Amino acid sequence: MNNLAINNLNNIPVLDKKYTKPEMKAKAVVILGSSKTTEPLMEYLDLCSQTTKALVQNGYNIVTGCGTKGIMGSAYYAAKENSVVDLKGKPIQNLAIIVNPLWGDENLEDCVVIGKASSEADRIMKFTKVADNFVIFPGGTTTMQEATTLIRHNFHSYESGLKKIILVGQDFFSGLKAQYDKMAKMQFIKKSPEAFFKVLSSKNEIISAILKR
Repeated sequence: MNNLAINNLNNIPVLDKKYTKPEMKAKAVVILGSSKTTEPLMEYLDLCSQTTKALVQNGYNIVTGCGTKGIMGSAYYAAKENSVVDLKGKPIQNLAIIVNPLWGDENLEDCVVIGKASSEADRIMKFTKVADNFVIFPGGTTTMQEATTLIRHNFHSYESGLKKIILVGQDFFSGLKAQYDKMAKMQFIKKSPEAFFKVLSSKNEIISAILKR
């Protein structure tokens, strides 16, 4: 790790409290997914980029893990390239929460790093403190950890307010959805899984679900 990265890490707060305010959380979308680029993922990279652009245009701050490859990179750079100032003069921001120590593929220069976590589990919890909206694209074991942890968070927060959790890709997430359907059928969960997350496949579906009040 170079000296610039070390200095940047030292200056990053554990979590910037400004971004935990209800009005900030309502206008923030965390985008998660693979940090690797694979051939089967290519269609999702474009979908992620276009979805991120549309979210920014609708006034949402974008929050990622600061990675530069795969879904993470697609969301990161789409947010960077399309960031604007809204009609009230407020900047729409490219935000990030990093894991310390860094994984090695982060770009700390073209975003606002609003927090740092000691582990992936810690970062997931910090994501819930700064955003009410989550869009999760296909990914590996870490993405599955993020998705199931966030869904579990909704199971235990039904009375206090749910996060919007959108899993992107019917083909990729159909097995996970079927597992939750089985848990509901066996009465391990009290409500239909659709009460806690949605599986969608198009940009328009995702944007409509985020905008819906």
